[in-house]
Amino acid sequence: MGKGKKPVIKVAAALILRKGEVLLAKRHRDDAQGGLWEFPGGALEPGESLRECLARELEEELGIQVEVGDEVAAIPYDYGEFVVHLYLFRARIARGELVPLGCEEVRWVPWEEVEKLPLAPADKELLKLLEAERTSE
Repeated sequence: MGKGKKPVIKVAAALILRKGEVLLAKRHRDDAQGGLWEFPGGALEPGESLRECLARELEEELGIQVEVGDEVAAIPYDYGEFVVHLYLFRARIARGELVPLGCEEVRWVPWEEVEKLPLAPADKELLKLLEAERTSE
């Protein structure tokens, strides 16, 4: 990799809403950004689309199968050592019960409480773009 060129990681995340609440996951303490909350999802693997990635990650990490909808927002975020391109999609739980398989905790959070949680930096940026979502559900 050339000097100054940072690795880019593509990540798909879900915006899952329920009665004025949004689904968030808390990262394991030993992971990068450990202990911080985020929109659930994960990194793109070779050969898969962002929507396929999101469906796979939510099944692996939360034990749910989802229907992935439209892309809501996309942002780049520079974490210093690498850059994350974070893509947020609307999603709906189709089957399964929420179980924190790949995260420390999963929780439905009222919109007005989300900004009070310690969010991963890229997710904080996404939250700024989602102000309109609070009133559109």
